[in-house]
Amino acid sequence: MTDNIQTIKVHISASEEMCEILMAEFAEIGFDIFEENPNGLDAFCEENLFDLLQMEEIIARYRAVSPIEYSIEKIEKENWNQVWESNYEPIRIGDKVFIRASFHPTEPGYAMELVINPKMSFGTGHHETTHLMVENLFSLDLKNKSVLDAGTGTGILAFVAQKLGASIVRGFDVDAWSVENSIENAALNNCSDIPFVQGTIREEDDFSYDVLIVNINRNILLDEMGEYASRLKSGGYLLLSGFYTQDIPALEKKAAQFGIQKLSFLEKNNWVSMLLQKK
Repeated sequence: MTDNIQTIKVHISASEEMCEILMAEFAEIGFDIFEENPNGLDAFCEENLFDLLQMEEIIARYRAVSPIEYSIEKIEKENWNQVWESNYEPIRIGDKVFIRASFHPTEPGYAMELVINPKMSFGTGHHETTHLMVENLFSLDLKNKSVLDAGTGTGILAFVAQKLGASIVRGFDVDAWSVENSIENAALNNCSDIPFVQGTIREEDDFSYDVLIVNINRNILLDEMGEYASRLKSGGYLLLSGFYTQDIPALEKKAAQFGIQKLSFLEKNNWVSMLLQKK
C-alpha cells in the first residue's frame, strides 16, 4: 500500500474455506493485504481503490453458500507497512525452525531458519496447521526423497522439505498470487530451484512422489484422496492438515479405500496434522 493514505479495513467473519475464496476475490478488486482474525479475515484496501458495490456483490454471491458477516472501518493516514511489520511476530517451532519476515533480525539456536514475507498468502507458520505440518516433516527422513507440496501458499513447507534433504521438491497452488509469493520467498531462502506453478492436483503429471504434503481443508482432502494416492510411491507418506480432530475418522476411512493407512497425528487447538502411508 502507498504510504500516508487512508485505508479501508473490512472485518469478515466466515469459515476458513470461505475466507480463502474471499481473499482471492477481494485481491481482484483492489485489496492487497489480508490478516487472519479469530473469526475469519481482515482485508485492507486503499480508500481510493475501494468499491463498496463490487465488494457487496462478491459477498452476496458467496453468502448463499456459507454464512458471511462483515463490518467496515476507515483507518486514518499512517504508514501501513510500519504498522503491519510491528504486528508481524516471528514464529518459533520448538528448537527446530525459526520463521521470520525479512525485516526481523536473525536468531541463533534453531536447526533451520526461514524468511517468509507472506503478502496475501496463508502459511506463515502462525496458524496451527502449518506449525503441525512442520513438526511432522521433521519426523520423516527426507534425505534424497521427492516431495510434492499441494496448495503451497507461501511455499514454507516446500522450503522445509528441501532443507531437510529432499532432492526433488515441487509446489503448486490454485491461486496465482500464492505462486508468485512462493517464488519470491524461494529466492529469500536459497530455494529458487523449486518449481512453483499454478494448478490443481488433477493437472499434475503422473510422477510418483515419496512424500505428498497437503494442507487445505477437509472437503478438498476427501474429494482429492484418490489423486494423492495415484501420485504416491508404494510405501510413500501422505501428510494432511487443514481439518479438525472430529474429521479424522472420515479422512482415515477415505484414505483406506485407496490403500493409505493412518500412522499417527499431531493436534493443537483442535487442528490436526495426520501422517499416513501408502501400503
